Amino acid sequence: MKTLVHVYKKEIRDMFRDKRVRSSAIFGPIFVLVLMMTLIGFVSTSVRKQEGQKLHVIKSDSPAAIMLRQTKFAIVEVANVDEAKKLIKDGKAKVVLDFRPPSASGQTIIDAYVDPKEQMAQILLGGLRQAFGEQNKKQLATTLKSKGLPETAGEAFKIEERDVQVGEAGGAGEFLIGMLPYLIVIWAFYGGMSIASDLVAGEKEKNTLETLLISPARRTQIVLGKFLALATVCLMSSMSNLVGLAILAKLHLPGSDVILKNGLGVTPMAFAITLIVLLPLVAFFASILIAISSFARNPREAQTYLATCSFVVIMPAMFSQFIGYTDAGKQLWINMVPILNSANSIRMALMGKSDAVAIATTVLVSLALALIALRVTVYMFNREEVLVRA
Repeated sequence: MKTLVHVYKKEIRDMFRDKRVRSSAIFGPIFVLVLMMTLIGFVSTSVRKQEGQKLHVIKSDSPAAIMLRQTKFAIVEVANVDEAKKLIKDGKAKVVLDFRPPSASGQTIIDAYVDPKEQMAQILLGGLRQAFGEQNKKQLATTLKSKGLPETAGEAFKIEERDVQVGEAGGAGEFLIGMLPYLIVIWAFYGGMSIASDLVAGEKEKNTLETLLISPARRTQIVLGKFLALATVCLMSSMSNLVGLAILAKLHLPGSDVILKNGLGVTPMAFAITLIVLLPLVAFFASILIAISSFARNPREAQTYLATCSFVVIMPAMFSQFIGYTDAGKQLWINMVPILNSANSIRMALMGKSDAVAIATTVLVSLALALIALRVTVYMFNREEVLVRA
C-alpha cells in the first residue's frame, strides 16, 4: 500500500509541475465556462431587448406607423418598396414595414419585407408581433368597453400556468440544466487528455519507463498509482466547472443574470449526486486514457488515438443537451449508454428529479467499463510488449 501511495504522490507531483495541467485541466474549464456563459448571457440579453433595435419603415402616416414611433425601436424611414428590397439584399436592413391603407373594417395590413434566412430578422419580427399584439389587445378592450362588454368577452379561452413542484425545490434554470452536464462530462475527459499522452507513452520515448518497471513497486501498483493520479486530475478538471459557475454568480458579470435567473441552482443534493455519478465516470475515462497511452509507441501516436477517442466522448455528451426535448430521458436504455447516462443523471439531479435506479445503473456501467480498461492496462504492463512497442 505504501508503494502505491508513493507512486501516486510521485505522479501527482510530476503532473502539477506541468504547466499544461494547470492551464488546461484546472484553470481552462473555469475560464471557458465563465467566458462562454457571459457571452451567451450578453447575446441573449441583447437579442431580447427592443430598445435601440433599428427598424426600417416606408414613409406613412398610418396609425400603426405612429404607434411604432412611440416604442423603443429606432425607426429609419425608407422612400419606397424598391429601396426596401435593396437595403435587405445589401444587408443594411433586417425588416422593412410597408403600411397598407386601412380597410373598410378598420384593419391595417402591414407588409413585412424580410430575408427568411436571416435569424435577426425573425427575432425582430417576433418583437414586432408582440408589440402589435399588445396594441391589438388595448384596441379590443377599448371597443368592448364602448359597447358595455367586459374585456374578457374578447378572450373566450385563456390558459393560466400553474406550477407543480416536482422533485427537490431550488433546481437550476433551463439553460444550466442543458449545458452544465455536458461541460462537466467533457472536461472530465479533456482534463486528463492534456497529460495522458506523456503518462506512459512519453516515458517510453524518454526511456524512463524501464527504470520504473525495475523498481521495487509491482507493475500493478505502478498502473494503479498512475491511474489514481490521472483520475484525480480528471476529477479536478470536471469540478472546476462548478468553481467557474460559483465565480460567475459571485462576480455578477454582464449577462450572467440571464443564465443564473434562478440562482446558482446546484443544491447540496444535486452536488452529492453529481459527485457520485462523476467518480466512476472519471475512473472510466482515466482507465481508458492510461490504456491508450500504454498501447501507443510514443506521445504523437497517443495523441492521434486520443483525438479519435474524444469524438466518441463528445457525441453522447452533446446528445445530453437535447435529451430534454425528447421522451428518452427517463427510458431505461439511456442508463446503459456510457457517458450519456452520466450526463443524463447529472441533468436529472440539477432538475431535482433523480432516480435511484438510474443512478445505480449508471454507476455500475461506468465502474464495469473502468475495470475492464484497467485490467487491459495491467495486462499490457505485465508483458514486455509495453516496452517493445516503444
